[in-house]
Amino acid sequence: MKRILITGADGMLATDLAKYLESQSRYHIIKARRVDLDITSRSMVEDVFMQEKPDYIIHTAAITNVDFCEDHPQEAMRVNCYGSENIAVCAEKINAKVIYISSCGLFGDEVKTYIETDPVVLKTEYSKSKHLGEVKVAQGCSRYFIVRPGWLFGGGIQHKKNFVYNRYLEAVKKDEMVAAGDKYGCPTYTYHLATALVNLLNTEKYGIYHISNAGSASRYDYVKKIISCFGLKTNVKKVDSSSFPRKAPVPDCEIIGNENLKKNNFPLLPSWESAVEEYVNIIKNEIK
Repeated sequence: MKRILITGADGMLATDLAKYLESQSRYHIIKARRVDLDITSRSMVEDVFMQEKPDYIIHTAAITNVDFCEDHPQEAMRVNCYGSENIAVCAEKINAKVIYISSCGLFGDEVKTYIETDPVVLKTEYSKSKHLGEVKVAQGCSRYFIVRPGWLFGGGIQHKKNFVYNRYLEAVKKDEMVAAGDKYGCPTYTYHLATALVNLLNTEKYGIYHISNAGSASRYDYVKKIISCFGLKTNVKKVDSSSFPRKAPVPDCEIIGNENLKKNNFPLLPSWESAVEEYVNIIKNEIK
């Protein structure tokens, strides 16, 4: 039975990843939460890896608060870049495969589909730290997959960054809510992403992968779909992103194309609309 260690194990993606792996009954799962594994300590990472001897490491631990990273660039780099370097270097010592979860926010403002070979445009301190993390992972180990996912949703209602559930909570209190019509991306269900990650691990097809549910949306389209799936009457009004001032100059477009999945004959994920429908049905059961 292959041993899989998941960093950041109490996070949204890691929760659904563990759920999917447990349904497979083929893996021994090691859930390394932040309290169990400080990725910024190389000696601690090495000790845990030597003790647990994972075959695969799925590295989800990161500082993902983009505005926090803008104010704390050194901390962002310490965790997202050098913490990831520690994971890679120590994984190489035990000959483990690594999946590093990067970001779709590595590109620019032009509304287009960005593929794996497009040059990065690092507008934020967060994107700089995540991209340099990619570089360190590629330098530190020989068996790596760098995954840039779409706009992630999923996990449980206990996760503070649960975008879908938070929009539900907002909508039940309001007759009208607003969403940006000029920010674009690919809503991506963490449980579906988990299936794609495991597909990668069972191959030697290393490299960079963009992975998202099929299709793209503006934030407005995304929020409108969520509210519709919950069957709520709340009106969603389209506004521009100036209504949501942020510290970080996040890109206008984070639409990604899954070219390397296609090229390597991996299954593609279903549409983002059907993924939202599937997840909202799960949330409905949780809040009954």
